[in-house]
Amino acid sequence: MVTLRISASLLWILLVVIIILIALFAFVKLNKAPTTVSTSSIPSSIQYALEYFNAAYKNETILVPSQYYTAAKALSINGNSVVENDTLYNSILFGSAKLPKGYNILIDMENASALPSFIPFPYNLTSENISDSLRNCEVASSKTDLFAVCSIYSNITVPVLNGTNITKSINLGFGTFAAFPNSTSLYEINGTIAYNGQNTTYIPSVRINNTGFYGGSMFLYENQTAFYLSQSDLNTFYGKEMFLPNSTLKNVIANFFSARIIS
Repeated sequence: MVTLRISASLLWILLVVIIILIALFAFVKLNKAPTTVSTSSIPSSIQYALEYFNAAYKNETILVPSQYYTAAKALSINGNSVVENDTLYNSILFGSAKLPKGYNILIDMENASALPSFIPFPYNLTSENISDSLRNCEVASSKTDLFAVCSIYSNITVPVLNGTNITKSINLGFGTFAAFPNSTSLYEINGTIAYNGQNTTYIPSVRINNTGFYGGSMFLYENQTAFYLSQSDLNTFYGKEMFLPNSTLKNVIANFFSARIIS
């Protein structure tokens, strides 16, 4: 039998090498640059809103939904903290919960479909007349629904200087009209809020007698989408803070396209 003998000096050398390797490994781990979290997976509007918030404010708390938590945490600077709580978040947006004191909240267009009355409409707008009284309409329609913003004309009989009467067609203003899915009736809606990516325009409806008055509002996002929301949905926290014009709200910290941060 061959006996393998290792000298004590060789054992000491091996031990020293092992200790050196362990020390090098620990040094590399401790001094490794932190991993950069990519924000490419979140919408650019969300990223811009978070970047603005973190640059403009410090030592603030922001509540975000779980899908944006990792990115929001990575973008956080100036002592700002990020809180993730989907139960609280959804209860604030659509329920009776109040935004905790000292908190800010990130909201975006993605949540719109969670509103009970959310009805999307086709977007491809064409210019046409719907009737003699509804002219110069911007119309989007499919087989089941229709959305239109029209000039409302009415025939008015007025006297002239020679004592005779003539009938004139005058423009009373604008109206927003919709034929909802599976309905053949044309309804007039409270108004339209149109957003072109930079500015918001509110077009109130001038009520006329030959249509039913449905209530609620239509939202038109240029080159993107159009949808209807009822007044009850607009009265929720999310409805008010997400869709009312920025100029009418006093607590919007950041407003970038389809994202807002509310204090």
